[in-house]
Amino acid sequence: MTYTNIIDDLQLLEPSGPWPVWLQVVMGALAAVLLAYLVWRRRRQLRLEVTPEAAAQQALEDALSELEKAHRQLSRENSRPYAICVSGIVRRYIERRFNIHAPRRSTEEFLAEARHAPELAPAHQEKLGHFLKCCDFLKFARGTAEVDELEMLHQAAVIFVTETQFKPLTPAEQQAARAAAAPAPGKEVRA
Repeated sequence: MTYTNIIDDLQLLEPSGPWPVWLQVVMGALAAVLLAYLVWRRRRQLRLEVTPEAAAQQALEDALSELEKAHRQLSRENSRPYAICVSGIVRRYIERRFNIHAPRRSTEEFLAEARHAPELAPAHQEKLGHFLKCCDFLKFARGTAEVDELEMLHQAAVIFVTETQFKPLTPAEQQAARAAAAPAPGKEVRA
């Protein structure tokens, strides 16, 4: 082994020069895409983690806003389109507020499911049934309504939405709910 061979061998062990520019650009772009994906995914998760109270409040605000926009279409000539629009708004509100899947069901199917929703009081179920049947008459029987009748239909929708908005429990109601859920004193809880 000669001295020159060892130097040649050591030169082979030296780190190579910097990576080619095109490879650095590709790796940087991949890192940027990965970072953007992770940020998007995190923001999406945060949006999905909305409290039920906030979701109910947003459903209320959206429904009232849409009803106000629909009110501008109110005319005898637009009876059918108005009924379609207003019933759609109320159905979307119900879906978001009570988690009852309403938009693609018939009125009878929807009301049957609504009877099983504990948050939707029987009085509200009755008002809702009457409202949806009036809308169905205008939609499917191609009936027409006078402006004052459409105004009453609009008011029925607004009243339903505002009466069924989420109301947080008072401290006394919270305490009563906790007491009802807790086991009676002296009774053992068996698993």
